[in-house]
Amino acid sequence: MNGHTNGTNGTNGTNGTNGVKESRGKKGLVDIIASDTRCVWNKKVENTEMDKFRGVINKKYELKLRNYWDLHAWSVKNYQQFWEEMWNYYGIIYSKPYKDPAKNGKGFVDVDWFSGSRLNYAENILRYRNGDTAIICIDEEDNEEFITYAEMYEEVERYAAAFRKNGLQMGDRVACYMSNRKEAVYGYLAATSIGALWGGPLPFYGDKAASKIIRPMLPKFLFTVDRFLDLKKEKNLMQNIPTIVKDLDCLEKIIICPSVEETLSMDIKQVDPRCCFLDDFLKSGRNADGSVPLLTFEQLPANYPVCINFTSGTTGQPKGLIHSTASLLPLFRDFNLHCNLVRGDVVLTPYPVGWNLWNLFISNFALGLTVVLYNGCPFSPEVGFWEVMDKYKVAYTFLATSVVDKMEKNDVVPGPNCKLDHLKMLTVGASPVKLQNFDFLLSRVKQDMFLNCLYGATEVIGVFSGFDMNIPVYSAEIQAPALGVDWKCYDGEGNSVIGQKGELVICTPNPAFPVAVWNDAKGRKLEELYLTKYPGVWCQNDECWIDPNTKGMVIIGRSDDVLNPNGERFGCADIYYAIHTMEELQDYICIGQDNSDGDQRVVLFVKMKKGYKYDEEFAKKVQKQVETQLTEEHVPALVLEIQDIPYNLNGKKMERLLKAIVQTNEVPETNNIKNPECLKLYCNIPELQGY
Repeated sequence: MNGHTNGTNGTNGTNGTNGVKESRGKKGLVDIIASDTRCVWNKKVENTEMDKFRGVINKKYELKLRNYWDLHAWSVKNYQQFWEEMWNYYGIIYSKPYKDPAKNGKGFVDVDWFSGSRLNYAENILRYRNGDTAIICIDEEDNEEFITYAEMYEEVERYAAAFRKNGLQMGDRVACYMSNRKEAVYGYLAATSIGALWGGPLPFYGDKAASKIIRPMLPKFLFTVDRFLDLKKEKNLMQNIPTIVKDLDCLEKIIICPSVEETLSMDIKQVDPRCCFLDDFLKSGRNADGSVPLLTFEQLPANYPVCINFTSGTTGQPKGLIHSTASLLPLFRDFNLHCNLVRGDVVLTPYPVGWNLWNLFISNFALGLTVVLYNGCPFSPEVGFWEVMDKYKVAYTFLATSVVDKMEKNDVVPGPNCKLDHLKMLTVGASPVKLQNFDFLLSRVKQDMFLNCLYGATEVIGVFSGFDMNIPVYSAEIQAPALGVDWKCYDGEGNSVIGQKGELVICTPNPAFPVAVWNDAKGRKLEELYLTKYPGVWCQNDECWIDPNTKGMVIIGRSDDVLNPNGERFGCADIYYAIHTMEELQDYICIGQDNSDGDQRVVLFVKMKKGYKYDEEFAKKVQKQVETQLTEEHVPALVLEIQDIPYNLNGKKMERLLKAIVQTNEVPETNNIKNPECLKLYCNIPELQGY
């Protein structure tokens, strides 16, 4: 393994107009986006859902809000009235009205939303019960199934009856360890109809990683599937069950959903005596005459918890964020107002339980949408993802940035007969979005498309970003904050800045925020994690930049992942942007290596494409590419060849984990790495020793 230690930093230059250091050339991804601001959408769309809502507000409050920015300003200045209007606008079903739409407590998130009200999450989701298509299930084995709203209601009724018969009560937990299947939808709505909490790991997790999520939940029931295909490779979840449930005395039943006939011939009691097949479980809920008890909905406060969403917990215990019934409202806002989706539209989600995106898409049933549960891999060249989108007339989907990157590498583009005529909108996010992501989607997938950056987090049910079809979209920028979200960019002193890099904070309470952290007996973790750095606001711990010209935002990355060699702050995304066009590179990852004197150098690991050779000349070429595209200050001190790049199961590069390995020369215990075998490659690298 050869490296190169040249690429020394040049002089830092003088302070510019925004108080940031100037240097020769472009200063990074933010500066590139700012200097190459490309408007990719600037149309007028008549009678949008946002326009309709703005008209309601104008009429009721005798206002003259002219556009989205006017409406947004009103929604954050009057956030209590805004969320009250969301309740009214979407006709929330309740048994007892609220006394106060937002009763503030001591802290930023201590808000009693719609205090005094009584309602049920599942009842509001299941408001449609007719013959329209609610769910379309498709997978890599060419299975296809259509479920109507009436059929979905009946299934939830069966599941809830079985839950009640087997002792599920308010406050109990149901864990789910399953691929993207309809049974998870039914189980979730049945559990929440009773007042039980739902959560679980991604189905890609092995036994140890899944245990770190399921076991702390202390679930009464565990839903799982026998196996599923991922990129045509079989994932057997049954073999993980013994480790996950060992000595978990609170667990009463493990409900197995068989996907193949062979599973039905298994003696599943050999896996664990508490195992039963799904059909047997559902039969247990029937009355003596064979009928199914009517579905009833427990009436609960708006702040009552419905689900626990877990962070990745790459090297530690995952944090469980508890979300409430009131989180319905931000989701209705997101899909109806911001995405301009209406009853009858089709949306597609490839995200299973374990991604908070799964919870987001469940809300679509309350809007009368059809949800395609896509149990497959969007970037596989064999699947024909865009043809799937076209076949089912999909109006909206979300793609992770890493998925778009792989689509481009794998040349996953629509075929000649794929028109995507029904596609209204596509959003990209989950990690910093790059200019080339926009270029690829608009040049190779669909030109005339409302493409936008979505920004959310595990910490929220809903998103921070907003969209409006009647204001411009600029490439790789988040178009606007969502209604009711007052975001700002804070410098290190807690001052709001525009046109400078800083940390993203949210200044208004929001029912999308968690109500608590699971297993936080003292109730201090939320405050410690998100509310102490800048008192009175929520700090998301992401570095950002607000464009002073467009009002859009760029997310640079996690605040603690920022590179800082010689006092020059920039993100890994800057380096990735500079080298992404180099045809020799298959993949790459960048970190900062710290020494005992408090200095840092940038180390870039590169994985070569088949047929290309790494040598010292190529290392110099990479450094020159970075200098040309960015500045001398960005040039990595070391460019080293590596055979593989670590990713987590959500498709994100693991810079923070890799930095820890390089600093300690040891591989820590990890939970959710897609390719953990590669981590040892980063130990004992001669060029990294003695820094």
